Amino acid sequence: MLTRSAAVIVLVLCASRLAAQHPPRTPFVTRGACPFECCQLGHWLTHETLPVHARERASGTPLFALQPSQDFVADSADFYTLALGLILVQRPFRLADYLADDEHAPAATQADSARLTAWRQPLAPGDTVYLIGEVSEVGERVWTHGRTATVEGFWAEPGVQDANAPAILVRPIVHEWWVHIDAHGRRGWIQAWERNLEGTDACA
Repeated sequence: MLTRSAAVIVLVLCASRLAAQHPPRTPFVTRGACPFECCQLGHWLTHETLPVHARERASGTPLFALQPSQDFVADSADFYTLALGLILVQRPFRLADYLADDEHAPAATQADSARLTAWRQPLAPGDTVYLIGEVSEVGERVWTHGRTATVEGFWAEPGVQDANAPAILVRPIVHEWWVHIDAHGRRGWIQAWERNLEGTDACA
């Protein structure tokens, strides 16, 4: 069963885009992505009705629909980010205090040193941070004030009171996961993100 809370988003973006003075433009797509830990294509089963389209991201009349308890084969997939998440700073803090382990390596170049210096600059109440996505088994990728960082979560989810969180997520990140399927000879694309599917998780 695929749910957002269990997902680990696979973030694959070029370094130049992440280092830009503006957040990544949406939508962007990661081709061939299986976007969470233990994700697998192959033999799946749906527990809900799913429309099947002739192409990915289609919105017109579907070719046909998968019915609950119907099995099929998922053979390829593309993962779209349609809108970045938006995090609002509520009290001063530094990104440097929440860096993921992979970001704590000693500065090797002048650019690395400048990046660490930027992360140590305090963010103020009212500042915004963009949530780009998760880096599998590492942390969350964020952008603010022309810099990016991979961090541990420092924000509260919408509707959740957390006195220790210096920020709150005011707009969730929006994804679609378009998967090409073969349902016993009938082929097409389904939107599989946050759908009730069995067989997607090799760890289940």
